[in-house]
Amino acid sequence: MIPLSHLPCLLPRVAVQVSAVLVLSLPLSTAQSVPVTLLDQRKLETGLAEARLLAEMRGFALIAGRHCIACDENTALYVRKISPRSGFVERITEPAARYTYPGQYRDYQSKAVVEKTRFFYGRCYEGQTALLWLSEYRGPAGWNHDTYVILFGEKGLEHHYSTQYRPELFHLGHEECVELPGIDAEIEP
Repeated sequence: MIPLSHLPCLLPRVAVQVSAVLVLSLPLSTAQSVPVTLLDQRKLETGLAEARLLAEMRGFALIAGRHCIACDENTALYVRKISPRSGFVERITEPAARYTYPGQYRDYQSKAVVEKTRFFYGRCYEGQTALLWLSEYRGPAGWNHDTYVILFGEKGLEHHYSTQYRPELFHLGHEECVELPGIDAEIEP
């Protein structure tokens, strides 16, 4: 498994593909930002033009959204730390890592399927709270299979990437493991 700390730094609006889980870093602008309401009714200002809270897990918010609406940007997943209760609105000021939303993605020119990703959150990995991407993407020699996991450790988020599919580690049938339905979309140009 390759920790994300070994990947090159992400610059604003530059993409690095970690298997089929695309991780981007984008500058935030709160001018068109919509907040999400946390379970305790506090507002979390997301920096996103479109945002939806999917879950709260171990002090983090899982958010689906995108930075612009009239553009080619696909909906993505974001993981944000929830600060201890300090006021009504929490404002995010630093860039957020952007993760692939589950679904089937087509090349925007050829329309051929180039990626299929499933995403699970909750108690899905060795009985631990996790975010889990199971991805297939088309490479030069055919389809490749990757696993990307974010665990909620004692010291924060722990990122793990593997090209080995190890289903014995996954607890996809656990009642606290939720699969997010995928979308049909084109990859971003």
